[in-house]
Amino acid sequence: MLGRQTFALVERSLRVDTRLKRTHFVRLAFAGLILLLLAQVQIGINRYSTPGRDVFENICWLNFFLLNLAGLSFFSTAITEEKEEMTLGLLRMAGIGPLGVLLGKVSPRLISAVLLLSVQLPFTFLAITLGGVNTHQILAAYVALLTFAVMLAGLGAFVSTICERSNVAVSITTGVLAALYVGPHLVHKLFEGLERKEWILPETLRRVDSMLAYVEGSTPWISLFSERGVLSTNFAGPLLGYQPVVDLVAGTCFLGLAWAMFDVCTRNEIRVAPARGLMALFSKRITAGGNRVWTNALAWKDFNFLTGGTIAASIKLVSYIILMGSMAVLIARELRSDLKDSIGATLMLSMLTALLVEIPIYLSRIFREELRWQTWPDLVLLPHSIGWLVRNKLLGILPTFIPAALVFLCGAILSPGFLQDTLRKSFLEAQGWYLISQYVLGLHLVVLLSLGVKWGALPFGIALVVIPNAIFIAACGLRPTLLQYVIPITLAVVISGVCQKLMIDKLRNLASI
Repeated sequence: MLGRQTFALVERSLRVDTRLKRTHFVRLAFAGLILLLLAQVQIGINRYSTPGRDVFENICWLNFFLLNLAGLSFFSTAITEEKEEMTLGLLRMAGIGPLGVLLGKVSPRLISAVLLLSVQLPFTFLAITLGGVNTHQILAAYVALLTFAVMLAGLGAFVSTICERSNVAVSITTGVLAALYVGPHLVHKLFEGLERKEWILPETLRRVDSMLAYVEGSTPWISLFSERGVLSTNFAGPLLGYQPVVDLVAGTCFLGLAWAMFDVCTRNEIRVAPARGLMALFSKRITAGGNRVWTNALAWKDFNFLTGGTIAASIKLVSYIILMGSMAVLIARELRSDLKDSIGATLMLSMLTALLVEIPIYLSRIFREELRWQTWPDLVLLPHSIGWLVRNKLLGILPTFIPAALVFLCGAILSPGFLQDTLRKSFLEAQGWYLISQYVLGLHLVVLLSLGVKWGALPFGIALVVIPNAIFIAACGLRPTLLQYVIPITLAVVISGVCQKLMIDKLRNLASI
């Protein structure tokens, strides 16, 4: 039976959470954001055919985006943060069992997400007065989002139980969500190609598509935003449809698996050492003998221990070549004309996307490891300024982007016209400068947040950039004017400069702790 000790940690976590000012500030800010979206639609109501539905759809997309970010950082580190701080043993000595630890770490986070959604509900009902959406749709949408949060909480509990490090738990959760969203489409394309070559029967393809439809329907992506989803016109489905039931069952099953495997995965408390990248996979003779320390030892350390060194760069380059080669073969089979330009454009777009994703990931870790293992005060004792240390740490992660840059260069050689067009849109048009400024602002926010947030600096930084820009696009329409672009670009430059000043001050203060 469940005793009081099972819920002791839950009670304490809830008490602490309710006393934090930032908790209530976030909920208030989110409710204000909903009111702002409603006000924007009301002002420009003539531009919308169904204004209530449009604003509610934007709210649902925003919630769906934030829930995925919470799944990557908020839920997936529930248990791993206790492992890294070696406090699980203390919790068990206090008489708290596995279920008590899981509920105490996961339940407050889930309740916070539920409260963040529920605080929107009274304001969201105002969308009904704008037309295009009814009460049943609003309730069904929030049921779908709430049950999705339950599934993410259960998945985070399971992944953080079986993983030793938070970064590994975040990576696995990212992979699971990516497979859930993209996997069915890739599998469909694979079996469609097999059916086209007559390697499988059409009946097999139909059965596979039927199974994939069940997988796709388990996320709000389909249950809310599809043609027959909750936000479709004249929706009359049940509140507890397929997706809410599946997510509730999946979340409960994940929590049950975490409970069953808790003792096995946490029986031996092992002190987590600093990350050594892919160097840890090879013998000391290979990594040390063939990899002499550079003249710039700080850059060498970050290149080898933070990014994985030459080994990781080589593996990345081979992986890119294999992946891009496979894509080139597929393109060659589909196209008969403009083959060279199509392959070059694909290489450049793929590697540009890879770089845009890689850069904030490494920047979010560049100071986190130093602060976590308390080596930053020792680095500051070197006879150099903090600015010099920052520049050389950045220099240490630059070589890891060489593989993507090389493949991008190959694409530029194959398709110089596409490169010229991309450069023109990026640097000769206001929209290009707008996107660049917002991306640079996001990088600054990620680094600044990494100095004060244990986990989740990357998704939090993304959210702080995406949400205001979503409001800006909604207010100005899909094609803002040149004058309207000036405001966000100027704000991005100013805020980035402020972030740099705050980063230097924060690093100086952290060195004295």
